[in-house]
Amino acid sequence: MWFDLGRSEGYPTQYAPNATPVTVDVLEAGLITAFVILGFSFLVSLPTTSLKANGIIFARVSITLFIGVFLLVNNFGQEWEVGHVRTKTAYKAGTGEEINATMSLKIALRGVNVTLKGVPRNSAGVLRNEIINYNERFEWTWDQGRFGFGPSAGLLQREFRAAQIRGLPLPIIWIMDYFIIDGEGFRFGRFYRTAGWYTHIILWTAFACWLLANILFRSVLSYGAYFLGTCGILQLVANLIWLVVRNPIPLVIPFEEDKLVTKFGFNFWMTFVVGILCIILSGIILFMDYMYDQELYALFGINPLNNYDEVVYLTKEERQLLRPKNPHVTSGDIPLVELMGETSQDDEDVDYLPVYLKRRKTVSVAPAVTRSNKPRHLRPLPAPEEFE
Repeated sequence: MWFDLGRSEGYPTQYAPNATPVTVDVLEAGLITAFVILGFSFLVSLPTTSLKANGIIFARVSITLFIGVFLLVNNFGQEWEVGHVRTKTAYKAGTGEEINATMSLKIALRGVNVTLKGVPRNSAGVLRNEIINYNERFEWTWDQGRFGFGPSAGLLQREFRAAQIRGLPLPIIWIMDYFIIDGEGFRFGRFYRTAGWYTHIILWTAFACWLLANILFRSVLSYGAYFLGTCGILQLVANLIWLVVRNPIPLVIPFEEDKLVTKFGFNFWMTFVVGILCIILSGIILFMDYMYDQELYALFGINPLNNYDEVVYLTKEERQLLRPKNPHVTSGDIPLVELMGETSQDDEDVDYLPVYLKRRKTVSVAPAVTRSNKPRHLRPLPAPEEFE
């Protein structure tokens, strides 16, 4: 009985919908929040006795999460190209009313976002009590569809026709006309859709390389560096595809007092910056892996023996047993003589020769190794306390 006090209609009060302007992209905010939670979970583990070691881990994880979050945000972001203009323009069809408006255009890989903010006015200069704050998104993922606006047309064309039926303001319809028309060399929508399709594929491939790099950084650092460098190169390729495929002529949309001209936006430049960062980090890791491998593996907190393959010398008896009469007889791709190595004078005094470590490489044939001829990339087996 408490809920019908003062009501004569006999049912709960119904209020008209109160639409509010768009303030943030929900998907982008969700992606950023997810990575911030991961970063915060590592941050709370810092106050321990091993502050230096945890600080190094936190710095490494922060850089990794920075690359990962921007790979996803740039893929789903709305600012690959942006443009804005302030002008006087018509407001609604069938009326002579004009407004002072600020038009913003954001072109993404998956669609177009148009924002209209304006102040209404009439011929007498008296303002009406109306809030003009529109934000409309039109997507093209991913089919171009047939010509026209029917059921077989593309998603962008069908959303445009639905916007006309809803009665969106004329400035938004005017901007979207440039993406809807598809013919006679006027095909901005087709070119942007094609560029977005290939760019988003390349970015997903770069994200997969980022995941593999993080997995391989727990085993062999050089392999992880290769995939991290590949991730950076793919991001630069994504920039190049967007630059070349998007459209052959610049997009310029004229209004009464000014023109709306697009330029590269935040997501385009962040893809470029993160790509360069991945390549630089890959080069640093490969350089340290060659010159300061023990320190590098200690920095990543993994066993340095992961970077080596064992090379075990045979005993004198095993050498004599395996040595063929014809030195050119081979076992696979490696001659048996080279496989066993040459016998030195020092070898005659010992039954077993020491064990050395050889760096992991992508080549299948390793050079012959003897005690008197050790290549530079071989080193003795480190003592256990060196990597514990």
